[in-house]
Amino acid sequence: MTQRLYIEMINLARADERRARMRAELAKAGVDAQFFPAFDSASEDPAQMQRQCKPEGPWGPFHSTNMAITISHAQVWERFLKTDAEFCLVMEDDVFVSTDLGNWLEDLSWWPADADVVKLERWRARRLRVLLSSHHTHHRGRRIARLLSRHVGAAGYILTRSAAEHFLAQRPFNLTIDNLLFNFNASPAARRMKMYQVEPALLEQGNEQQGAALQAAQRVRPTGLALLRQKLKRGYYEIAYPLPTLLRLLMGRASLHKITFMPDTAEEVDRL
Repeated sequence: MTQRLYIEMINLARADERRARMRAELAKAGVDAQFFPAFDSASEDPAQMQRQCKPEGPWGPFHSTNMAITISHAQVWERFLKTDAEFCLVMEDDVFVSTDLGNWLEDLSWWPADADVVKLERWRARRLRVLLSSHHTHHRGRRIARLLSRHVGAAGYILTRSAAEHFLAQRPFNLTIDNLLFNFNASPAARRMKMYQVEPALLEQGNEQQGAALQAAQRVRPTGLALLRQKLKRGYYEIAYPLPTLLRLLMGRASLHKITFMPDTAEEVDRL
């Protein structure tokens, strides 16, 4: 029988404490995930990163830390495609997990028929608002709506086989994984995908001790004209939404939302 969902959590082989903590968190939520050693910038051949990633892209310089994380996601997609599963849940090993996650994954009847990717995560930014379609469905007290604006963060999302193949075809990558997947302005690959958002989110990044980043790298900060060029480029991609997206907002067919995270089992929420 065809397996519906392949689940993997990205985790460095040397990150034993994170792995143990996340296994416990997932167990509370009734989720069983695969763990394979992630691509480690501290030990892998830099030439391997350069073969799979470009040094710069639409969002600016591509640093080795982010290259390693992006490659790690790509390796998950490759392992997923070797299975017979229809969907793949990818998580990073520093997330808070809703106790309702297992229930959502057992029953995928909520999956939108045209969806390529569904984002389960909330990106922690106090002022961030994302544009969601006014047309939405509900499942277990949460909204599933079309995601129409940039919502970075790649710590928890589900994608289809065709979406995995589509993103793998973008190698060599020139964007960090979260921008590649969820920055419609900077990523031509994302613009061709139909993305959805679960709100309140089922996952939220940040379940780690302060200063516990494991893939640390020296970053060369641009200065002078290089810094100005980067700021102008990023500023352009912040506002360069296509006309149909802006029309949806103006016509009331989409609205801005502050994505929240609901950690406990959801009852029907009045505001939805």
